[in-house]
Amino acid sequence: MELPRRKSDDVYIPDGAFTAMIDNLRQRKDAHDLSIAIVYAFDYRTRMLPYWYADRRMAPCSVRTLGDCLYAAGFKNVRIILQQWTPNFRPSKAAINGRPIDIFMVSAMQVHAEPAYDMVREACRIGPKRPLILAGGPKAIYEPVDYLDLGPEPGMSADCVVTGEAFVMLELLNAILEHKSSSRTCLEAYRAARDSGDLEQVPGLVYLPSDAPAKRLYAINTGVQRLLGNLDEMPMPDAGYRMLEPPHRRETLAAEPYPPHKVGKLSIVASVISTHGCKFACSYCPIPAVNQRTWRHKSPQRLAEEIRHIHENFGIREFFSTDDNFFNNRQTVIELMTAMAETTTRGKPLGEEIRFYTEATEFDVHKNLDILPLCRKGGMRAIWFGIEDITAELVNKGQTPGKTTIVYDAMRRLGIEPMCMMIHNDDQPLRSPNGTLNGLVNQARYMFEKGAVSYQCTYLGPAVGTADFEPAAKSRMLYRRVAGYTVPQAFQDGNHVAASRHPRPWERQMNVIRGYATFYNPINAIKIALNWRHDSLAGRRLLFQLVGQIGILLTAPKLFWWAKKLKKGPIEVWDGLQHARIPMIDVTTGEEVNWAIEYIPNAEPVPLSRRTPKWEIEPKQVADDFQGLQAVAG
Repeated sequence: MELPRRKSDDVYIPDGAFTAMIDNLRQRKDAHDLSIAIVYAFDYRTRMLPYWYADRRMAPCSVRTLGDCLYAAGFKNVRIILQQWTPNFRPSKAAINGRPIDIFMVSAMQVHAEPAYDMVREACRIGPKRPLILAGGPKAIYEPVDYLDLGPEPGMSADCVVTGEAFVMLELLNAILEHKSSSRTCLEAYRAARDSGDLEQVPGLVYLPSDAPAKRLYAINTGVQRLLGNLDEMPMPDAGYRMLEPPHRRETLAAEPYPPHKVGKLSIVASVISTHGCKFACSYCPIPAVNQRTWRHKSPQRLAEEIRHIHENFGIREFFSTDDNFFNNRQTVIELMTAMAETTTRGKPLGEEIRFYTEATEFDVHKNLDILPLCRKGGMRAIWFGIEDITAELVNKGQTPGKTTIVYDAMRRLGIEPMCMMIHNDDQPLRSPNGTLNGLVNQARYMFEKGAVSYQCTYLGPAVGTADFEPAAKSRMLYRRVAGYTVPQAFQDGNHVAASRHPRPWERQMNVIRGYATFYNPINAIKIALNWRHDSLAGRRLLFQLVGQIGILLTAPKLFWWAKKLKKGPIEVWDGLQHARIPMIDVTTGEEVNWAIEYIPNAEPVPLSRRTPKWEIEPKQVADDFQGLQAVAG
């Protein structure tokens, strides 16, 4: 199953609500001295191809955006800690401007979840004076109750889990501050807001109620978030870069954030938001559902100004647009890239000073080859393609060998780098007869010959929140323990074979390395060098060959070790669908709900001893509340 979504006429918050919420928080001047730490969790077991180079050279957009929002709302004591830069950070020893942390926010992807749990436990062990603990990010969106009741001691739990975007966190913060006084800590104010029922009015939250029995815990789910429709309401990306904790190996925080004028040397790539959404509905992808099947984008002028601002203020030249499918809508691409092409920075065309990267499908780019020159003028230098399988036997998104040749040739003539992302699966052979493209190695070789600059090979495993997950669970293909080793969430990265029906999974694991070695190897590097004069992308291809070959040296030992585990066995699998570790109760119906994963219903009713919700979530009520919020904000 996928994430639930709201009715089509109730998907978005009202226009202006995001700005009004920030204005309202800005009026709470008595709260602006609160010390807030925003941590991006990172699991070093994921440091391998295809992520090992970029993972430490790009400050994530999610935590920076939250920092931008908090600063715009008036909060000044905010620090963003990236665990990939500060691996030994401990919340219990952290202080910002000499003040212990009042609010501890942690964000994590699924593959980085376990370090996030450790930090939540660490913060809980501070004791009665601990900070308010809030969790968010992709892991929280799909599996929110995993942040609750972490153990091994009682009380190891995030206080509240945000299953939505920045607006949900701001709305939660506003509800908490309604109960904040000089004599109350943020944690005490949160508990007062929870117990009064005020949190029930904030869609996108999951938390433990105060009256849940210790031996039969259950969580309250306030429903599906409403999305921000007008992305231009988000603050300009600036403050988030000025809040970054410097890289170090201490447990404490530095006296000052990293100097802004040096940020461009540390985070050499800036992640930016330009569009959200994709028209495809691949069974292995959770992205369309989390966007509630919507298509959103920033205005052309805003995107161009945002990139120029980051470039001029922080010296960053490379920009990765976190799109799901940038070429999803032709007119949007034309408008965005026209604005980029017409923008100047310090008297020079912006498109000549920056490098703009994005993701798209081969099918959509093939339909829009005529606007690639405009994209190149606007600064586009690379497109990552989720081709997955060139034969379209795994998934058909309109990709074919013929289209690959046409698209890659057109891009290479313009100096735009084609980056291919492929998926290996249980049914794909390692090699196929010459002249065919079914085999993994055949496809890797084909991509190199057609001029791909980089190559990604991951193994197909069912992701939480996708249509593939429940069939995989029911067919008992999800690994739980291998050779006595509990499969960590870090191994859900696509590099490790952690779910398979194949009788020899260790061979499939070795195939991943063989795929990479077919694309990244000294012979291919020599071929590029010999063809230097005839290849406009030779320099970039040679650079990625170097990075890729180093990556293989880092990746191969880790995957060899896992392949040995798989071969040794035994492999213990999850035996079908499971009961929810902590059931979730819908705030409006009082009934148990599934959330991105289907669970076996509880044999006994969940002991729900709660008041009736103050109000039902209705569009009219949202509009009325928004008008009241505007009035408060002035």
